[in-house]
Amino acid sequence: MMSVNRSQRGAALIVALVILVMVSLMGISALRSSMYSGRVATGVQADAMTFEAAETALNVAYRTLAEMTDQNLYTALESGAIEYCVTKSAVNASGACGAGTVFDDRSLLQARSYSYLGGYSPIDGAQVSLTGTGSVFVDYQINILGESEMLPLKLENYHLQEALKRGILPASDIN
Repeated sequence: MMSVNRSQRGAALIVALVILVMVSLMGISALRSSMYSGRVATGVQADAMTFEAAETALNVAYRTLAEMTDQNLYTALESGAIEYCVTKSAVNASGACGAGTVFDDRSLLQARSYSYLGGYSPIDGAQVSLTGTGSVFVDYQINILGESEMLPLKLENYHLQEALKRGILPASDIN
């Protein structure tokens, strides 16, 4: 029969328990790290989505302004800001976004743009006179704000850009 030294009884159990606690702590640490990485990835994806929605709103405004005739552009900009609500079904819905208006299929984003006249610069030597009243070719300086919001996360993204569009302005309106 083997004799066991009384001072060593249970030592293997204590060593096994210490190793089990260390492995458990490493597992908990890995779990926390994984959860944190998931949150970071979700935040990056949400930021990218709001960025792209704001860029889409800017593109809608650019395209709409480029398609406008001189008279329509002049009339629209003289009346104040032009607002477009960008939705999944209507790319250039004119007017403000409503409470239930969304940009994407998951109903997470709202996207809109505001365009307003920042001023104009007459082009030297470009005066046109058809009936004596005269008009002048100008470069309209149009400020366009693309804005998006991810409603569930309360995340917003704003892009402000300036565009130039050449048009005709009545000479009587030049200060």
